Amino acid sequence: MVTNNATNTSNPITVAEGGTGTNTFTANCVLLGEGISPISSVSIGTSGQVLTSNGLGFDPTFQTIVFPSFSVKRQVFTSSGTYTPTANMVYCDIEAIGGGGGGGGAGSTSSTQCAAAGGGGGGGYATKIVSAATIGASQTISIGAAGAAGTSGATTGGTGGTTSIGAILSATGGTGGGPGYAGGGIGQNGGSGGVGSGGDFNITGAPGGTGTFMTSISSGIYWQASGNGGSSYYGGGGNGNAGGGNGNAATSYGGGGGGASNYISSPNRVGGAGYAGIVVITEYIYT
Repeated sequence: MVTNNATNTSNPITVAEGGTGTNTFTANCVLLGEGISPISSVSIGTSGQVLTSNGLGFDPTFQTIVFPSFSVKRQVFTSSGTYTPTANMVYCDIEAIGGGGGGGGAGSTSSTQCAAAGGGGGGGYATKIVSAATIGASQTISIGAAGAAGTSGATTGGTGGTTSIGAILSATGGTGGGPGYAGGGIGQNGGSGGVGSGGDFNITGAPGGTGTFMTSISSGIYWQASGNGGSSYYGGGGNGNAGGGNGNAATSYGGGGGGASNYISSPNRVGGAGYAGIVVITEYIYT
């Protein structure tokens, strides 16, 4: 056993075996046990450093602590492509929205008729937190196309396309709004919303609004209102209209187009187009 009889206030110090008595050490001294080679000197170091081993047979030294860095990066896909993770991505949060449905078109009307088409449905939404191991080297991104506007006349709007990230998660598009037939009081339903699937959190897009109108020849009352486009998780459904005219296009990712409407004695009208889907990937990177 090492016994030291010295009172030592110098720095650095050398501690040797042998002797009896009382020890007094400064904060910079190291007490050695039996069988351990004495340390000739230990420096104080500076703020932010720690005493670090350099391996058997070598003196430890004070070394600067190297802290890991953490960062966040976002990749946005508005068209189909390939997602390649950023180096050192640990996990990511994926959001997907399907394409919005198109609004229906409205047929021409006589002096005693009105017409009002339905709005397109909003695209579905899904989100999921995924590890780097699940992503692998890359994943294929497919962006759902916008639903086409209902063509001139009493036509149904197109259905939005499906957005997907490999086989991890997907969101279908909203369906198109119903056609606006000229008549005396029968409106058309809006399209249904798309559906998210595979996510930790899935949402169905809002349905398109119903087109409504009324004609009363005896009282001379004629009015109509086409359906609004359904909103997605990001909003953006196109407005319907009450004054007669073409449908309004959607304004944000996954929104449905508004339906067309016709007052009396009006020509064919086209619906509003839906809006394409999107994928947003938020990456959490650790180096």
